[in-house]
Amino acid sequence: MNPVVKKVLGSSVVGALTSPLSVDDYLALIDGRLSLSEPRGRVTQAIRQTPDSVTLVIAPNDNWQGHRPGQHVLLGVDLDGVRHSRCFSVASAPDQATLEITVKRNGEGRVSNYLVDQAARGQLVYLSPAEGEFYPEARTAHPALLLSAGSGITPVMSVLRYWITNRQLRDVVFIHYARTRADMIYADELEALAQRHDGLRVETVFTADGGDRISEASLTRLVPDLATRETWLCGPAGFMDVADALVTAASDLPLHREQFAATRREAAHGEGSVRFLKSDIAASGESGSLLEVAEGAGLKPNYGCRMGICHACKCRVAEGSVRDLRTNRVRDVRDSDIQLCIHAAAGDVAVEL
Repeated sequence: MNPVVKKVLGSSVVGALTSPLSVDDYLALIDGRLSLSEPRGRVTQAIRQTPDSVTLVIAPNDNWQGHRPGQHVLLGVDLDGVRHSRCFSVASAPDQATLEITVKRNGEGRVSNYLVDQAARGQLVYLSPAEGEFYPEARTAHPALLLSAGSGITPVMSVLRYWITNRQLRDVVFIHYARTRADMIYADELEALAQRHDGLRVETVFTADGGDRISEASLTRLVPDLATRETWLCGPAGFMDVADALVTAASDLPLHREQFAATRREAAHGEGSVRFLKSDIAASGESGSLLEVAEGAGLKPNYGCRMGICHACKCRVAEGSVRDLRTNRVRDVRDSDIQLCIHAAAGDVAVEL
């Protein structure tokens, strides 16, 4: 959208004229991607690399400010008149005009399963600004190890593509674990890249077809010079815990993690009572995280990942005692914003919801 037009449409005068609707409501009648400030996009391709995944190539509007390698976004879709948002890694390199997100089927996950089954060209999606520190510095570390499992391959692919597009691919080992080759996302692309680039060695391990699960012996065999390599790691929580311990025991060089599961206690059990001030509702804090307590009380707070990644559920606590479900740390807070999904009541809590 032309910046001058956007400035005019964003003025208080135009806002008053369109009230009670917003300017975005009228722009959506022309094109759903149009918005004064919200990043939105349309799917230009929906590629199903495996039976349980879909790769979405998205053309964003001009509110999209780009991403760094390996960052993630909240992707929202409207289902039955309600917008649902979930957190996904961006797999594309930062300098591409489109962004690429690969979604795997996730049990009963409504958004993931909808996208895998039904997403198609022309689908309107809503985006958040990119977040994450998987690749904290725009530099190339060589030699390097990229280590992933399952859908954890997506942010690692972004880092690899970044190095390739910037001609910075030198001594890189990429190890990926999957059940079978049919389950592996980006299998064909990785094979082609390894044949095309002398500085890239790709090792794929298919655990259901006789491949060894990650261990000290197998990792040493695949990467005998691990101690000399900076590592980027992403995958399921159990895999990452094992891999993290093995890498840190063998190397003092930096290890970068993209964590897609909050480290929580076995039970998100809380204490005391929770008062939701704006709704004038009180509830027991014993039934889970503050997000779960709110939902149990009939409220519908915003949320995305439910794992402490996306910050969509951040809400102000007027006062109270809360426990961080990742660390078990208890602290008193007053007039502070916290993520509801990874905090439980550790006493009486007043939430501005």
